[in-house]
Amino acid sequence: MTASSRIGDGQHGVLLTGAASQIGYFLIPRLAVAGYRVRAVSRRGELQATRIFGSRWAGAGAAHWVQADPVQPGLGVPARGCSTWIHLGPLALLPPRLGEMAAAGVSRVIAFGSTSRFTKADSAHPKEQRTVAALAAGEAALANECAQHGLGWTLFRPTLIHGAGLDRNVMVIAGAIRHFGFFPLVGGGTGLRQPVHADDLALACVQAIGTGQSLNQAYDLSGGEVLSYRDMVGRIFAALGRPGRFLPVPVAAFGLALWCLSRLPRYRDFNVEMARRMTQDMVFAHDEAAHTFAYSPRGFEPVVEPPA
Repeated sequence: MTASSRIGDGQHGVLLTGAASQIGYFLIPRLAVAGYRVRAVSRRGELQATRIFGSRWAGAGAAHWVQADPVQPGLGVPARGCSTWIHLGPLALLPPRLGEMAAAGVSRVIAFGSTSRFTKADSAHPKEQRTVAALAAGEAALANECAQHGLGWTLFRPTLIHGAGLDRNVMVIAGAIRHFGFFPLVGGGTGLRQPVHADDLALACVQAIGTGQSLNQAYDLSGGEVLSYRDMVGRIFAALGRPGRFLPVPVAAFGLALWCLSRLPRYRDFNVEMARRMTQDMVFAHDEAAHTFAYSPRGFEPVVEPPA
């Protein structure tokens, strides 16, 4: 039986928006193995998503794909037959669709925010200030709208995500190392980090679906290992098969370099605050998630090549 023929029956369908993402890469096959019928919604569509995910992607054929823009009305149509909505896209896109989804039969929602709500709270950069405000507003709107429409909700706030060679964080650092042969550090890169694997976030979604105690709760989801920014970059050097070479630079000089890069569309969100955060600790306990649905993330093992 194909995924498309199974999706409409029963109450075990999962609508997945933002499906062509690094979490979606791991989540679709995990949901299928767990017995859920997956309806994957993405602007990219199945063909483009499969190209992104690579020919050996474990989730090929495990979902019924709908090419659609989640900003536009009409998500209630592909949601028919789905009791759970997992939203991997920007949090702000979710609240305006909740009434429509409740009318389509969805009873619970799992969404993603970010620990950036806290780590960037003191940023002087206007765009980052807007990001923090949007995350806070999105969280409040999620809780309020779900209460209004009788939906249960679960919010995940991950730390720095990695794992499939699809993430920007590791791949930008790996690209800089490949190009220059060294990596610049501000203040010795002493700030602590907890990178979280995208597959651990995917597993958290599956675990939370079957856990009633996770309803109407928000969880910080960090990785299983705490390491300094320098050590994190050192792991990326090792994954590339290169010795770690670091260049100490003043924050002003690195900030200027990031500002120059921000003139390019691909790096338009780069700014001096990113340099300053190399000495800032970004550590978040995930004890509540461990207690509620046995969340047990792995350590940092960077993937520096995109899927084949």
